Amino acid sequence: MRDAVKFAVVGLGGYGKSHLESAAEIQADGQGVLDAVVCIDPANHTEKLAEYRGQGVRIFDTLEDLIAAGGVDVITLPIGIHDHVRLSARCMDAGYHVLVEKPLCGAVQDAEHLIDVRDRTGKTILIGYQHLYSQTIIELKKRVLDGRLGKVKMARLKASWPRGDHYYSRNPWAGTRQRDGIWTLDSPINNALAHYLTNIFHLCSDTDGDPCGITSVQAELYRAWEIENLDTACLRVEMATGSTAVIAMSHVASYAPDGSQFGPIMDMDCENGTVNWETGLAQISYTNGESETIDDGDSRMRTGPWRNMVSALREGEPVLASLEMGRSQTIAINGAHESCPGVHDFPAEEVETVMKGEHKFLEVKGLFDLLNRSADEGKLFSELGVGWAKGSKPYSMEGYERFPAGG
Repeated sequence: MRDAVKFAVVGLGGYGKSHLESAAEIQADGQGVLDAVVCIDPANHTEKLAEYRGQGVRIFDTLEDLIAAGGVDVITLPIGIHDHVRLSARCMDAGYHVLVEKPLCGAVQDAEHLIDVRDRTGKTILIGYQHLYSQTIIELKKRVLDGRLGKVKMARLKASWPRGDHYYSRNPWAGTRQRDGIWTLDSPINNALAHYLTNIFHLCSDTDGDPCGITSVQAELYRAWEIENLDTACLRVEMATGSTAVIAMSHVASYAPDGSQFGPIMDMDCENGTVNWETGLAQISYTNGESETIDDGDSRMRTGPWRNMVSALREGEPVLASLEMGRSQTIAINGAHESCPGVHDFPAEEVETVMKGEHKFLEVKGLFDLLNRSADEGKLFSELGVGWAKGSKPYSMEGYERFPAGG
């Protein structure tokens, strides 16, 4: 395939399956080719490995073997949070471009380190924030910048994504604060739902390619599961652009009344209108009485980062899901933990065990409605008069350079 960008995917299981699907789509489009994979557990992927051998895809046992062999342009890393920065830096130092999964990392100093490596090596790196490439987010950003919507004054984000025991046992870093001495801060707001925080920071910025500056964070962090970190969060984020975001998310609230995963739903109050956004659809009501509906159509957001990588390498197109975007989201997470240094346990009497098939789920009574109220009213749980809620104070992020701030 002439001029095709050569990709190598590290890992066949877990989220690696999504990367392999994206690689197949890019290859079908004639934009790239899957040249190599790294598989550390071949006994679990015998059929897939046989398929790849038949296609001429090179197979390696370790990342170091791949690096030594060379022959690819981009290495993709659908791996654990604690390895994102370390292995991205290793690949760039070895001369490769990188597509790393979200979230970028758990601590702002690690994000800064990777930015330094990128600038020193001159390599292209982007993060798998696929929703930034959806048609709805792209078009909303245009309307913010060209004045049709104008500046975002308030953004409200809510979601209930129940996760059971199998979610927290799927890997050794799920629900952790650290892994191998590296900050992970794994949680709904720094993993499963990290995309949607990043959408807000992108839409609230004054430019097309840079995130907004985060000036303060006030957060309440809770957990029902016996894990190191949180499974529920509500937070208020203030930005240098004058925008405010209130975010309420949980893995231990109930499903929606129709039995589906709820949200994320994002509402925005802008200078010249309001927006209601759910994945795939944005509805705008302008202050002049006009309205507009935008859908994702065939934006193929999952492969957006991949196509951005190809166009960046071939044509010098700017990277949208940049390390700066990842740093902004990391700063918000760090600020949440600075505002609320200790994760609060839900009272035992508020937590119910629900079996769904063979898997155990935990549900906090009334939390589904509370998530909605928090976002809709722009208030944290303690501000809504909830008896078990623990209040916090806003934490200034001005000049913030290291998590935790006290060392």
